[in-house]
Amino acid sequence: MNPWKKMTIYTILIILTAIPFSTSVFAETLVVDSRKGADTNPGTDQMPIKTFKEAAKRINNSTERGPTVIRVAPGIHILDEIVLIYNDRPYTEHDRLIIEAEILPDDPRWKPELMPIILSTGLPQDWGKTDEPIDYTGFKIEINHVTIRGLKFLGNPTPEIWYYPIFREGKDLDDLVVTQCLFTMDGYAVPSNVCILANGHGLVVDHCVFYNCRNPVVFWRAENGTSHGNAMTHCIVDGAYTSAVWVCDTGEDFEFHHNIITRCRYAWMRDEDNKRTYRLHDCIITENTYYSGKCGANWKLDPTGPDITFEEENVIKSG
Repeated sequence: MNPWKKMTIYTILIILTAIPFSTSVFAETLVVDSRKGADTNPGTDQMPIKTFKEAAKRINNSTERGPTVIRVAPGIHILDEIVLIYNDRPYTEHDRLIIEAEILPDDPRWKPELMPIILSTGLPQDWGKTDEPIDYTGFKIEINHVTIRGLKFLGNPTPEIWYYPIFREGKDLDDLVVTQCLFTMDGYAVPSNVCILANGHGLVVDHCVFYNCRNPVVFWRAENGTSHGNAMTHCIVDGAYTSAVWVCDTGEDFEFHHNIITRCRYAWMRDEDNKRTYRLHDCIITENTYYSGKCGANWKLDPTGPDITFEEENVIKSG
């Protein structure tokens, strides 16, 4: 095998392998299997349900206290409509909603082809009625304390939509962790405008790989001001054709380290009026067209000037 190819495979495997989360005894587990499941089943290992739509319905209608796990079997999982999770259950930092692959990269049985594939074929209601791009979503997470891990996301093949595989709209929400996931897109066939787009606080993107995505992550807005507690660590971004990371009203407590960003148009994008100084350490940021950019009126993108600086430690920018 070509040594570079071999090293690349090992690197991706390392990136996707994170330290397992400690978990308590789960009060509720639903198994989703698109090949063997039926939405009339109870959702057990022996009798899984078929769709995320049904899993979301059961979670949203439940008032049981305690954590929830949606365990996702290998295979292709088609989202033919938005999967909205919005219940009022009192999840906590430790008793979370977890949506995870049945076989995670930490498991010795793991192979890339065993990652559950999430593909949207949903059609927005306004599609075809306007020449403007229309927003559409895969998972719409409108609760606190959620972890998504071990899944492989594709885009949506419908033309003229801006698709967001993972979206959080609530500006007062907190604690969304996306880890050990692979986002691999195509700018023409199965595009995604933003892989992870989240308002609120506490968006943590960790040990993920983004390949040929338009915008991998946008740290969006927060209620009444600056968003805090956000992080992007131990990720690979390759070939983002707008920007690798986009910060809006993100506070300077943003953690950004141990990332590789390469072959992107902009490594870093911010709102035009965002003059904050962000800290980066232990990263490789190389072979990008521009290092830092700003977004002005009408989505006009330009490189930032000398007034924008970063605090950098051990950031490699060449080679």
